[in-house]
Formats: sequence, C-alpha cells, structure tokens
Amino acid sequence: MGHIRIGTSGWSYKDWIGPFYPQKMAQRSFLKFYLSRFDTVEVNSTFYNVPKLSSVEGWAKEASNWEGREFTVKVPSRVSHELCMEEDPDDLFKGLDDFKESVLEPLSDRNTLGAVLFQASPYFTMRGDIKYKMKSEPRVPLPEYGMGLKRLKELCQKLSTLPGSHALELRNSSWLNEDLRLNGSARDVLREFGIALVVVDGPSFPWFSEETARHSYIRFHGRNKEEWFRTTNDDPNARYFYDYPESEIMERKDPIKIIASKGDQETRVYFNNHPKGMAPTNASKMMELLGVNSPVGALDRFR
Repeated sequence: MGHIRIGTSGWSYKDWIGPFYPQKMAQRSFLKFYLSRFDTVEVNSTFYNVPKLSSVEGWAKEASNWEGREFTVKVPSRVSHELCMEEDPDDLFKGLDDFKESVLEPLSDRNTLGAVLFQASPYFTMRGDIKYKMKSEPRVPLPEYGMGLKRLKELCQKLSTLPGSHALELRNSSWLNEDLRLNGSARDVLREFGIALVVVDGPSFPWFSEETARHSYIRFHGRNKEEWFRTTNDDPNARYFYDYPESEIMERKDPIKIIASKGDQETRVYFNNHPKGMAPTNASKMMELLGVNSPVGALDRFR
C-alpha cells in the first residue's frame, strides 16, 4: 500500500486566521506554518494565473526546508478549459509545455513536485448523444464540444510526459456508464498512460474509484447542494462553504483505505472546502481517523 498524504486545496486564505493560523500571523508566514501540519498541498491558484518563477522558487525553497513536503499543482484553466477544446491539439500541447517549464520543472528540480491535476472542462465530453445525469452540467449543443476518446488519448499521452504523477478530473456524465462508473474505453486510455482518475466527494459527480494508475487522487469539495447548483450567486466561494461532520469523514475512511491498498504509490487526499478554515480542520480529522501521522518535524518550530 502506498503512503496516504492529506492536505488542502491552497493555503493562502486570510479567513484561516483563528481557525487554523495563529492570530496576528503575517500572510508571508502562512506556508511555513501550513507545512508544519501537512506534507502536501494542492495549489489551486495556478488554475487562475501562472505564478511568477520567483514565487514558485519561493515555495520550493520553503518546502525543501522540511522533510518530504510537496506541491500538487493544477493546470491553468486556459489550457484545460480553452486550449483543450480546440480541434487542433498543438496549442494544448504548447500550453502544457509552457506550464512544465514555468512551474513543474522548478518544483521537480527541488524534489517538491507531487502530482499534476488536470481538471477538465464540463464541456469536455465523450460523445454528444448523452442524457444529462448531473444537474450542474451545461446545457449546450454537445456535438460541437464533443472531443471524445481521441482527445482524451492525446491529452493523457501528453500528460504522461510531464514531471510528477498525473491526475484527471472529469466533469461530464458522458464519460460514465448507466451505473455511473467510468466508461470502459475511457478507463483503458487512462490505464495505458498511468493517469489517475480523480475520486470526487461533492454534489456534482458520484463517488467512485477506478484502478487506472499506481497512485490515487481524491478531492473533497463539500456537500453544499443548494449553493452548488445555484445559478446566480454573488459569492463564488459559497458552494465550498461546508463543514464535514465527523460522521461523513468516517464514512469515507474505509473507502480511502481500500483505494490506497490497490496502489503502491501515494494516495493524495485534498479538502477543497476552504472557507473559514473548514478544510484544514476536516483534513486534520481525516488524518486522525486514518492514523496518518503528522509530518516529520511538524511542530518543533512553532512551540
């Protein structure tokens, strides 16, 4: 069984002061404190903007001061949601190469790169003649957007050449069979290139796992159905406002153990319900229930 790593989606949240970060802690100290509690973090900010090289090098430098810390990074939305949807894949490949050069390689060179997360657009479909199963899916003429298995294979082949482990989060039910499991042809593509299918706990996709890689990847988005499916909302973070009760975390404990037992590399678990410090609180509880120890050297510098 591979090592289970547990963390959160991001760390630079001012509303974590009090629930997680000590009062009056400066934001520049957040990462250092975070790495004293968790050995992995999913960097969501790269989805919105590619960071400066100096920022990436700063993350790597801080993480290299601790044993076994890593960053998982999310592919920019311009690549995953725009370039991936173009008929010609050349710009998609170039976008991934640019991301490799600016973010992945600097982290990999300092041995602080974990996984690379490609979150597919909800318009990225296997076929156009589907019946919608998920309330959050876009109602558009799908044949125009149906990239299908050909694009999936092109994408997975390219992802497999990047540093780190690789994970794909699908978000359209055309990739699922009637029993809400991954289509067998899509599963074969992911297996061919060793790409982990992201397991999702959230309102928009069913919880299920597939053995497609030697590592595993799990994301907890929260279960705030009312806000998740609201079509108009002034607060983009409202859908993530959800504090998992211990009973729901316990509900996922054994399934995560089973998932981890099927691979010989890391199982990465991230909590994305970031408002008000809910994510680090829930992640810590999951660590406790799974018997995942605090990372080496965790609290010495903050006593």
